[in-house]
Amino acid sequence: MPKLDAAKSLADSYLDEIDATIEIRQSYTNIVVGMAGRLMGALGQDGAAKTTVQQALKHKAVDPSALYKPLMVQVNGVFENYVRSLTKAIVEERFETVELYTNLEQGFRNDHITHAARVLTYVKAGSVMGAAYNFDNLLANLGKGLSGQPGYKLNPEIYTKLMGNCTAERLEKLFSALMLPEPFSDKLGQNAQLKAYFADKAKGRVADRAREQLDEQLNLRNHIVHGDLTRTVDLTELQDTLGFFRSMISALDQLVRT
Repeated sequence: MPKLDAAKSLADSYLDEIDATIEIRQSYTNIVVGMAGRLMGALGQDGAAKTTVQQALKHKAVDPSALYKPLMVQVNGVFENYVRSLTKAIVEERFETVELYTNLEQGFRNDHITHAARVLTYVKAGSVMGAAYNFDNLLANLGKGLSGQPGYKLNPEIYTKLMGNCTAERLEKLFSALMLPEPFSDKLGQNAQLKAYFADKAKGRVADRAREQLDEQLNLRNHIVHGDLTRTVDLTELQDTLGFFRSMISALDQLVRT
């Protein structure tokens, strides 16, 4: 499934960028701050270069949490974007390959119409939760599918448009609507990367802990986003969050291919 491959690859590349940002911060601490004396000596009479180092040293007292907190939010955003990309890939590769809309499973069609109807309740507002949306396209695609015409489209965004934060419960409902395996079953816990993250080989416990951890991460994200200035984030916590979401993306990718 090339679109599933692309969804996972994009998520991994975004997480790699966050990893690189952390490394840049660590390099600043290790080189500019930790080796300031040696740097200044090595620069000799190069006044401009010394001034650059001195300017950089002015930021050494900045709390790293000021960088780590937005990166924590960004990691959560990568996961939510992955879920949207995963949804699009599943809809386009698994359901739109069925020749006629009426040939799709009844349960899927029921959920598809329900999600479409929820989005269409915002027609009079002209946008969905303040975001522009092409309602005419959705209506045209619905009409084409329901009338039995070939070449129908399913508008995969309707499944996540009103989803909000990707809590464990919402992920379960999404997977049910897409006729996918239950996301926090033993099948998820079979993933080697997720087992390694939790240092646990019991697939049932791994799946349960993944469900709990996802909601804990979202709670932390919400505290940061909504202005809890007392909440700090250290490097260990940020790296742990990166490890968790890398593992979750790996496990979900494996799960939906079964």
